[in-house]
Amino acid sequence: MDVAIWAYPWDFVDGGVESSVDELAAIGVDEINLATNYHAVRSFAPDNPNRRSYFARASAYFQPNEPYGTLEPVPAEAMGDDDWVDDVAATVAETDLSVNAWTVGCHNSRLGLANPTLTITSPYGDSLPFGLCPSQPAVQSYLTTLVEELDGRDAFDRIELEAFDYVHGSGFGWHHEKVFVERGALGEFLLGLCFCEACRENAAAAGVDVDRARAACVTALDAISARRLPPSLEPREWVRAHPAAEAYLRCREETLTDLFATIRARTDSALGYYVGLLEVGDEWLFGADLDALAEHVDYYTAIAYESSPEAAADRIRIATELTPGTPIHAGVHPGPSVAGDGETVREIVDAVVDAGAERVSFYNYGPLPKRSLEWIESAIDTHR
Repeated sequence: MDVAIWAYPWDFVDGGVESSVDELAAIGVDEINLATNYHAVRSFAPDNPNRRSYFARASAYFQPNEPYGTLEPVPAEAMGDDDWVDDVAATVAETDLSVNAWTVGCHNSRLGLANPTLTITSPYGDSLPFGLCPSQPAVQSYLTTLVEELDGRDAFDRIELEAFDYVHGSGFGWHHEKVFVERGALGEFLLGLCFCEACRENAAAAGVDVDRARAACVTALDAISARRLPPSLEPREWVRAHPAAEAYLRCREETLTDLFATIRARTDSALGYYVGLLEVGDEWLFGADLDALAEHVDYYTAIAYESSPEAAADRIRIATELTPGTPIHAGVHPGPSVAGDGETVREIVDAVVDAGAERVSFYNYGPLPKRSLEWIESAIDTHR
């Protein structure tokens, strides 16, 4: 079993890159999933020697070299002229560990606020700046060039794609968000269903009645707000009852599959895609057809941040059933807020491995207290 850990580059820089890498090697980690391009974040690191809290807008943690176009990564202000990704990768290259590019694509509020016409556009016509829309040609060019640049650095064994899709709903929260309506799963999904110009044009070209699809979404959202439609209604049930919306959703799945095919054709590194950010099997809410995308990725990482081994194993089994033949890796959270002790972490790791996970990634080096690193070491010991 291969073992990886997700990590932020600032935690390596603050703790000393060499000593941090040595610490991970000592507990048995094989790979570091290093954040290279990331969404806005506030991170609390209980053992960081320089600062406990790190705040950043959506940023790149490398200095871009490729010509991008309308959209390009914005280096983190805290780096200055440094390149934290290069610094970490160069140190890892001197060890037996490997480093992977953990790369966030469309979830980028910095670029979204600066380019509202390229963002997810709600059925009401509102720009949702937390999400760039992958139907937009400029966004597709940005995502493709981003992966090409990382691949061209020859520093990474894998490139792991997060949010290379239609960012869901309200974008997982916003600073000081004010929402007094219970949207439920359906309302959350419909609010983030994109009707930007590119999405509408793609669907219209495929023969979809776009106006009817959009009107159905607005009617449903208004009805949920007025409590005429129960927020407990399942999204899939609603979609099946609205053929125009169902056809509209198929178009964006085809658009995303084409984008992944382009990225695959221009990339030599192994490609992974994260599934289960909500529930495993709900990727269609993000516009992802796992069967179709499987032709263009090397594996899926199923997020199994569960407190019980049974629940974690279920996520791996469901992912395997949905995409037979595609390797499934597991994401595990060994933090006290999720898994409260080392024995639980060990049982979760045993369960996901028994369920078929070929690799386990732990979330996340800097924010984890030191005792969680000890739990990781103990949990993976029997699998070495």
